[in-house]
Amino acid sequence: MLLITVDSGNLLSCVEQEQVARLAELTVTSRADVYSMDVADNDICFYPSSAGTTATGEPMDALLAEGHDPYGDFIGLLKEAGIAVVPNFRVNDHHGSPRQWTEWEREHKAWSLGRDTGTWKSYKKVGDHGWREVGDLRQMDYAVEEVRERRLGILREIAARYPLDGLMLDFGRSAPFFRDPKREKADYMTRFVRSVRTMLDEAGEKRGQHLMLAAAVPWDIEYCTEEGLDIKAWIDEGLLSYVCPGEWYYVDYNIPYSDWAALAEGSGCKVYPMLMSSVSSSDAVTPGKRVWLGDGFEEFDHPKIRALVESAYSQGADGIMFYNLHANSFGSRLYADLREMIDPARIPAATRHYFYARRPRYLPTEYFSFGLPDGHEPGEVEAFTPFELMEDGDAFSYTVLFGSELGAAPADFRFKLRDLGESDEVEVRMNGDRLRAGSLDFHRCRPPKAPEFRYAVWQTALTSSHLRVGENVLTVRLAARDPGRTLPVQVGEFEITVGPEGG
Repeated sequence: MLLITVDSGNLLSCVEQEQVARLAELTVTSRADVYSMDVADNDICFYPSSAGTTATGEPMDALLAEGHDPYGDFIGLLKEAGIAVVPNFRVNDHHGSPRQWTEWEREHKAWSLGRDTGTWKSYKKVGDHGWREVGDLRQMDYAVEEVRERRLGILREIAARYPLDGLMLDFGRSAPFFRDPKREKADYMTRFVRSVRTMLDEAGEKRGQHLMLAAAVPWDIEYCTEEGLDIKAWIDEGLLSYVCPGEWYYVDYNIPYSDWAALAEGSGCKVYPMLMSSVSSSDAVTPGKRVWLGDGFEEFDHPKIRALVESAYSQGADGIMFYNLHANSFGSRLYADLREMIDPARIPAATRHYFYARRPRYLPTEYFSFGLPDGHEPGEVEAFTPFELMEDGDAFSYTVLFGSELGAAPADFRFKLRDLGESDEVEVRMNGDRLRAGSLDFHRCRPPKAPEFRYAVWQTALTSSHLRVGENVLTVRLAARDPGRTLPVQVGEFEITVGPEGG
């Protein structure tokens, strides 16, 4: 099962009907089973709405002024091509520049989870986009009945207006949904999800169709629970057709989808892991580059997609959902190949590239996701911090998830060490077995607007005796220290590249 979910950006930029048609044409090349596009963010609706507030200040306004409904036209073209359409609704979107506040939101600040500082862009931290200054005014408390009713009214309007196949509730952008204590208020959100399910059942009965209800959610089940999202109750009650757990700002190769498969086992709810379309956070150590040492690893390419899909299937996933894989950005490069890349029968015959760039920790705050170290909270900094080795005997262990029986397929393993000394000796083990370096090559990194530094690439071949499906424990130990080295050795960016079977 192939699903694609995107925000409304590509559609909002259309000023002519031909652009809407071209966007649909590109989208159809994906041959997706289900396509979702943001239909509304909180109170802002991307269509002519009477239940919410129609978006303004966008290029698409020209089409609305001419009496067109670009969102509806787009849906119609996808339906003609046989693609199921499940519009996406951001339950509590946190993007909040003043121009995005609607009149209804301004009138009901008492129900908001945020505060109005009266300022805009006064923040100082690197990477902080200022959404916490004013953006929280758009995030409403779902313990308030009027908030739930306002949102339900918008969804009811959407279901009545369009020939949709269901709706998706997007909980990723973002918590909070309640005031503290949040966990104890989960029943309010369950009531809301139940109301949406009932509304879809009523709408579907009128048209002789079962309408799906999906939820895109943070991958950390405990985090969801703490924020008042009792997803187990939603599944057990039969409210959801499918659930899409994931990370909202980049993909992570260590997400435990098996926990979600276990949660949905025995129910009618399918699990479609959500893959973001960028690989790693920006500026982790090297300013201006999207991963620790750069080298283009931000590219969301075929081998990386196959590795992510292979790992998801090995954990019990029922299909794959891509998030913000925009047609205008990725359509010509990836869409035609998506079905091949998610086909489990074809994956072993192609190259896979596993890339582990951080420690598994769900990062809920996008406004802290764009600039280390000053733009992150302490726990978020830790997620991207390379491991450090300073003295003899210093060591760390890191668990990596791998998705297939290696068999006779060729595989290479490598990682990077910054500031490694000439006489430093590093011992590497995978699942307790000692790995011998096939090569240790030194390179210079010349980051923009930052001092040059040296790093080493440690590389070796792997066999089926080294790797297993599921969790693999990597241990790196400093066996001997270079006495002339004054800085700690920073270790990160672990990669496993698997070639085709028999390749």
